[in-house]
Amino acid sequence: MAAGEDITATPGWPFSDSADEQEGPPDDWTPPRLHGPAQLTVIDPPAMAPRSPATRSAKSRVRTRVARMPRVRPRAALRRSEVDLTRVLPRFGAMHMSHGLATGWLRSGGVRMKSTGNCSSKHVHHCTSLDSVRTGTIARMIELKRESGCPIMVTGGTEAGHAPGQYSHGNGYKLDISHNTCIDRHITRYHAKAGVRSDGARLYRSGSGTVFADESDHWDILFR
Repeated sequence: MAAGEDITATPGWPFSDSADEQEGPPDDWTPPRLHGPAQLTVIDPPAMAPRSPATRSAKSRVRTRVARMPRVRPRAALRRSEVDLTRVLPRFGAMHMSHGLATGWLRSGGVRMKSTGNCSSKHVHHCTSLDSVRTGTIARMIELKRESGCPIMVTGGTEAGHAPGQYSHGNGYKLDISHNTCIDRHITRYHAKAGVRSDGARLYRSGSGTVFADESDHWDILFR
């Protein structure tokens, strides 16, 4: 365009100030080409309005995750601990136990204990002690409780005052239990007679080798 040229006289100029051209573009006029398709942006007036801190907090994902509390599943009922006899015998049968551990096993198996002197010293004869008792002895006592379904009360263990020997109370092989109608019937009915001991006690033997001696006020049981 030359200097001083009047742009209003240029044919087809869409923004001419002349009255004729303001009525509409000429027939042969075409709009200028754009480099890409026109994009229309719609602005939502409510979205442009500033949000309050409470609104921003409610819509914030980070804040929402922090505010959520984890789901708490109801605890399953604690099951009573039981002795797995299939694992105890015969692999650990010869191991010796402390008094506390042995009494805990018996208690978990439903077997009770009684001490004449209300004590548990191994060196006092009127105590009931399970100190150094064999694991297999305790496991088989629990097994007897399960098989018979009878109440069992242990009255003698490894404390002093019992007869010595290889398979003795002191070495952890024997336990004494009280008489009661249920356990008496179970032992005499389901175990074979094995003669009479030298002191006159009648003997019964189980298929696994356990020997029951019927003494005057208790059963003397040898677990081998």
